[in-house]
Amino acid sequence: MSDMDVKIENMDMVTKNCSDPLYIEGIEEIAQRVKIACTIKKGNFVYDTSLGSFSHTVDLSDAMAKDKLEMIFKEATIDIPYTSLRVIELDEDNKKAVVEITYGTDCALTEVIVDG
Repeated sequence: MSDMDVKIENMDMVTKNCSDPLYIEGIEEIAQRVKIACTIKKGNFVYDTSLGSFSHTVDLSDAMAKDKLEMIFKEATIDIPYTSLRVIELDEDNKKAVVEITYGTDCALTEVIVDG
């Protein structure tokens, strides 16, 4: 599977009661990596300008928006070890997409902000 990663919520590192970082692994870690890669606008992360997606270019009212986002998200996450990725829901008003990630027999949902 993948390496462990620090859990991030609300753009901040999550800590245990003793202030040590909370680590995640497995499908939870993969879902977090997918969420970050799909949410960040490509080129905006100063430490890795190849990280991110062009999801902000998709017209969310387009009938093919889910399919277009799915292709963009797959490109943005090409280096993340998952089995499948699907956009299962699109909230045009709140500019969010629900993404289903599968790794082997494990499955997780994550919400991606689509800054359209």
